Amino acid sequence: MAKGAKNESVDIDKLLEAGDQLAKEENWDKAIAAYSRALEINPRHGFAYFKRGSAYLAMEDWDKALGDLNNSIMLSSDFSFAHFKRGIAYAELKYYKKSVIDFTKAIEINKDFVFAYYRRGYSFYVLRQYQDAINDFDVAIQYNPTYCQAFFYRANSYFEIKKLEEAIADYTKVLQLDPDHEKAYLSRGIAHGALGKNNEAIRDYTSAIDLDPDSIIAYNFRGLLYAKLKRYSEAIKDFEKVISDNPNNIEAFNNLGIAYFATKNFEKSVESYNNAIRLKPDAMNLYYNRANAKFHNKNYLEAAKDYEQVLEIKPDFSQAYLGLANSHTALEMYKEAFKDYTRAIAINPNFFQAYLGRANVYMKMKYYKKAQEDFTLALEINPDFAQAYLNRGIAFKNDGKIREAVDDFNDFLRLQKGRDSTAVQVRAWIKKLNYLPDEGV
Repeated sequence: MAKGAKNESVDIDKLLEAGDQLAKEENWDKAIAAYSRALEINPRHGFAYFKRGSAYLAMEDWDKALGDLNNSIMLSSDFSFAHFKRGIAYAELKYYKKSVIDFTKAIEINKDFVFAYYRRGYSFYVLRQYQDAINDFDVAIQYNPTYCQAFFYRANSYFEIKKLEEAIADYTKVLQLDPDHEKAYLSRGIAHGALGKNNEAIRDYTSAIDLDPDSIIAYNFRGLLYAKLKRYSEAIKDFEKVISDNPNNIEAFNNLGIAYFATKNFEKSVESYNNAIRLKPDAMNLYYNRANAKFHNKNYLEAAKDYEQVLEIKPDFSQAYLGLANSHTALEMYKEAFKDYTRAIAINPNFFQAYLGRANVYMKMKYYKKAQEDFTLALEINPDFAQAYLNRGIAFKNDGKIREAVDDFNDFLRLQKGRDSTAVQVRAWIKKLNYLPDEGV
């Protein structure tokens, strides 16, 4: 070796050592400057490119890292760490298919490269290749049985392919390794909820909240579960907490509106939907939910306006026509109600409630034969709905069809199975019509 080349090599080694020391101190700018001076001396020094690329990775300058790691691999293609770190750069740039190729190359060069298995597994996870991800996490865990994040993402992968028990087992392992892993509590809670293990899910969400009192996601999921369990006051508290931390959370306002609706606090429900609509004025479901709340609050005219707004957004939404028809009926706008029920039926010919609604409008308009036809159509769809027999019986009675009326009244009593005031009245009608109620009803 010539003397100049030897001195040059010594200079490069010193610069690389200086860069390494600066990197240990996380003085990345100066470390990069040292590596850059080494590359000025020898622009084909693959290891210097690797080190500078690693420093750029640490600084999260993914593009520059990628450029240096490309050069490192071009000069030394069998360097597993260079492929591994380029894989990280690709992953950070969301080029996950390319990252898989690099992690695979790193593993081919070094079969025991546990971090490469984990990182490739994570890339597979993001690419939704969940079984491939599980296979890689399996290997990473075999090499390192305390690899917490490998357990966590294997659990997530199991969850995605609906192997919920396996997911829960892995989340539990994560929490054994790291009792403060808030995301593992949250994720295990979701898995428990999916299995219907509601108490376990609530405990997990509560543990997540204990670790992170500002965990909006945990409050929201716990609130949804409380609502599912009809523990509405607790659900309301959780949704209000979400909103206090994030006043622009549309989903939380919607969920709050649903919870208030369930407690029959229709004014508060409307208020919640008002806030949601203010944030998202083109959301059909929000107008529909608000319309239902307004209807139950007996604000029929405003409810009708909201149902009409829904139909402007989604003209084939039969449920909105039903709501609009019910509002028009309550407002005694029977012709409009008739048209709306008919539109609902045209969209959904098996719409049981629409036939009942239209039949009731016919009753109010004293079109008893038409009412009988619609009640009959409703009962063909749902032959066990007691109220339809009662209403059709009244239509028959008003139309002078006494035998048919009595038969329907008896069917009502058979299905109702009660001794309430309505049942007492129906029995009185039967006797007044000179018939006796059927035995057992």
